[in-house]
Amino acid sequence: MVQQRQSPAAGIPDPGVAPRRSRKPPGPVAGDVLTSERSARADVYEISIVPADGRAVVSRYSEAIQIVRALAQQLRVDAWFTSDQTHYARVASYRSRAVR
Repeated sequence: MVQQRQSPAAGIPDPGVAPRRSRKPPGPVAGDVLTSERSARADVYEISIVPADGRAVVSRYSEAIQIVRALAQQLRVDAWFTSDQTHYARVASYRSRAVR
């Protein structure tokens, strides 16, 4: 249930103000598969299951994407790519819509 914002003066809900919604962009959740660049200097990609540390390291982007898609399909989760640990791109979606 979403609570309405309270008027600071009277302490009553302001019906003219919509409740705030999260503007956080989508990103990986626990259990999702993630591939990320380990550094900007080398073409090295780390593959992990969120939130754990890396499970594998590969040296080609195409190989990393292929592996995370296959692993996500096997685990029935989403697969993500990031190069900066801030912005994420979903590269495969196998999670049930009811779970999202």
